[in-house]
Amino acid sequence: MIPGRISLEGRVAVVAGGGGDGIGGTISLCLAQAGAAVAVLDRDADCARQAVEAIEAAGGRGLAVLEDVCTPEGCAAAVERTVGTLGGLDVLVNVVGGMGGQARWVVTEEWTDAEWDHILSMNLRYVFLMCRAALPSLRASRVGGSIVNIASISGTHSAPQHVAYGAAKAGLVSMTRSLALEYARDGIRANAVAPGVIRTPRGGRGMASDFEARLAESLPIPRPGQPQEIAGPVLFLASDLASYVTGQTLGVDGGAAVRYPIPVLGRSHMMS
Repeated sequence: MIPGRISLEGRVAVVAGGGGDGIGGTISLCLAQAGAAVAVLDRDADCARQAVEAIEAAGGRGLAVLEDVCTPEGCAAAVERTVGTLGGLDVLVNVVGGMGGQARWVVTEEWTDAEWDHILSMNLRYVFLMCRAALPSLRASRVGGSIVNIASISGTHSAPQHVAYGAAKAGLVSMTRSLALEYARDGIRANAVAPGVIRTPRGGRGMASDFEARLAESLPIPRPGQPQEIAGPVLFLASDLASYVTGQTLGVDGGAAVRYPIPVLGRSHMMS
């Protein structure tokens, strides 16, 4: 039997950090286009509204949920509002992460306690809080629950000046595996997507002018990724096409994780 198109018809999804026009907003729209009613969870009202407007313009159903996912109360309130308004919860996507403008890329001894705590909170702790709040509703799903966490290549491979971010994302990968083991018998799957360098409207503004040229020399697919190239794998993992997939981390990094680390001669600069 050949699978049909990916469909989330009749399902309800929460996208934590699902606002704006970057990865989160693109994932929200992608899930809605596949038929899901999407609760766009964001603490920025403008970002949430932008995503909901895009969903509704495409003929979908969106709900703006304004809560702070870094607090237990915010996570619980977000799940309660979603279930109460949209009728249940089948898919949880945790997108929130990054540096958040409150930390620097520096060597380990230069990280402050506050920076460390901030990065661990917004990349790891909140995922625990969101999952803990959502698990009872996901267990009650008639079609089976799915959790998709946005990790990073920094959590699967080491890089300098990434001690807090890398540790948080590595912890997220491990948490995803634990969730998969603990809740498989409850019909809940848990997977992660690990992006490499993704060009977003916000992130692109901080890129050096020669960044893409240098990236072309270092990646098998010689360019940054696009938000829709993250949304597609998330949709797959959330759907029934991935019904036998759990505990996995899917790298979406242009081949960065498999590139031979030593430059070699030849037209492709790759090992043949």
